[in-house]
Amino acid sequence: MVTAQAPSFPKASIDSLMKKLRQVMKKEHLPGLMISMVSKDCYFSAGLGYADVKQPLKVDGHTQFHLASITKFFVAIGIQKLIASGKLHLNDPLRVIAPEIPFTNPWESTHPVRLVHLLEHTAGFEDIELSKMVHTSATPLEGIEAVESVQHSLHARWKPGQMMSYSNPGYIVLGYVLEKVSGLPWDHYLNQVILQPLQMDHTWFDRDGKKLPRYALGYHFANNAFICLPLYGPSGNGAAGSLVSTATDMTKFMRYLIRADRAAEWLGEHEQVELETIHSTLASQKGLQTGYALGNELFPNNHKLTFRGHNGKGEGFSSWLFFNRQAGTAYTVSTNCNTNLWPVSQVIEDFLTKDIQAPPLTALPIDQPTIEPLLGYYQFMNPKNERWEFYKRIFSGITLVSIHQDKLTIDAGNGPVDSLIQMGKGIFRFKGDIIPSAVIGQDEEGRAFFQGYGNRFYRKTSYAPILLQKIPIYLGLLAAGLSLLYTTAGILLILAKKSNLRKLSIPLFSSAGILCLALSYRLLRATDAIHKELFTYLNATSFFIFAGMILFALGVILGAYALYRQWGKLTKPWIRFALLFNSIFLFYLVVLLTIHGWIGVPLWR
Repeated sequence: MVTAQAPSFPKASIDSLMKKLRQVMKKEHLPGLMISMVSKDCYFSAGLGYADVKQPLKVDGHTQFHLASITKFFVAIGIQKLIASGKLHLNDPLRVIAPEIPFTNPWESTHPVRLVHLLEHTAGFEDIELSKMVHTSATPLEGIEAVESVQHSLHARWKPGQMMSYSNPGYIVLGYVLEKVSGLPWDHYLNQVILQPLQMDHTWFDRDGKKLPRYALGYHFANNAFICLPLYGPSGNGAAGSLVSTATDMTKFMRYLIRADRAAEWLGEHEQVELETIHSTLASQKGLQTGYALGNELFPNNHKLTFRGHNGKGEGFSSWLFFNRQAGTAYTVSTNCNTNLWPVSQVIEDFLTKDIQAPPLTALPIDQPTIEPLLGYYQFMNPKNERWEFYKRIFSGITLVSIHQDKLTIDAGNGPVDSLIQMGKGIFRFKGDIIPSAVIGQDEEGRAFFQGYGNRFYRKTSYAPILLQKIPIYLGLLAAGLSLLYTTAGILLILAKKSNLRKLSIPLFSSAGILCLALSYRLLRATDAIHKELFTYLNATSFFIFAGMILFALGVILGAYALYRQWGKLTKPWIRFALLFNSIFLFYLVVLLTIHGWIGVPLWR
């Protein structure tokens, strides 16, 4: 159902757009879609598909969608309002603003965690733990209790301000800061300074997860069917992802955002520029302004016009808010399915930019004497979560390969090399992009770094130590494959009555453990996608994930013990060597995964 607001875009072009979007929805299996588009002269809101596929209940301009992390942009605006009134400053240390907040920072005396670091995700805090991603109680967490619920993530892993790593707990802290400084609950404050002035009457922050009549239901598409997902309250106090809104209300918000409607008191030009400026990263200090600013991010994806904004992804919802104030255009889309919205975004951006010409692309010669010493291997440094993504520090590095005139070639290890074209001193754009999104420089200690591929941060290092970490992991994976092969061959020999179960026990124990690990990790991924609430307490699912990883370690240990007991009976040297190889490198994987918290740590804590 389409609900347009005059002055709207031309009907013929809207009809064509809706047809294309319906085709995308069918191809991508989207049950419903909320659409808002604005320009300086036109605005439009629409609903396509179904909010409830069983009723069926159609989406319209007043259907409420959960916009998840787009909440962060509203929180950042609220903080900026307090800064504009002189109640806060971007560089205020968190320890001064709220000394009661339980965070740790080994560099606090010289590099304190500041307000700007929370806004730009540069405090070094980890992302939310599995057991804290949703809140299952009907009573929302409030005040310092909400912050304490995520305190295990509030540890600075590097000097604050060096690099960006997306952290939901950082915005839970910002919600608390809003409450402390404004004297109101953070959601009441944002309602007062943003929602009410813009008459966004069907927009609020869903902190308790109670189903309301106008809510679209969230779905997961699998096995050619839509699976309805449960609705729960957000983590912490909800300041990281509880926004609920409609197509009509988001049209109002975006019209004010691009200054097409200045009827309400909000932010001045200076404050909006500050929102769109990256202040704290090493990359920004070297001149790069692509990436995450104050609750919004500048993306290099479109080849005609750059958009900034925020993505949102929650249980059964995916949402995008993008805008360009200079061009006077913006759009918001949300679907009630946990899927990628890029195909929808492409159609809408093509529509909004159809009359815009691509800008001429420029290039500058590379200063070879400056850049050549920086060529080499760079280690990936800023995973969102150290426990589940530790391997990225080992396997996600890049190599700056060579320089040819104005191009820098870079090998990210996942296919053909990329070409980077210099647009300024040490600032590069990827081939085909219209704005720079990569930078090479040195930190205050003289260490070379590279930021690119979004907000991924790399530091130059010798490849030898990385290779020494990779080799035993590769050998461990080879050992896992060989164990399964040996077990399969052994079972066939037993069936042919040419062997016995005792001889098979050595690889069988290890293979059983490997299968338990694989099933456990697969269940963890599936639960993370559609049933995050099962991580919050001890149940059959969370226990099996925990037990499966324990059984991997136990299987490897029992396999090694069986090898020890039968060593003297293994007369063929090559069999001894093969089984010993497996035991050693599988045990290495056990130790590695135990060190990084995969084995023996209850998920529900």
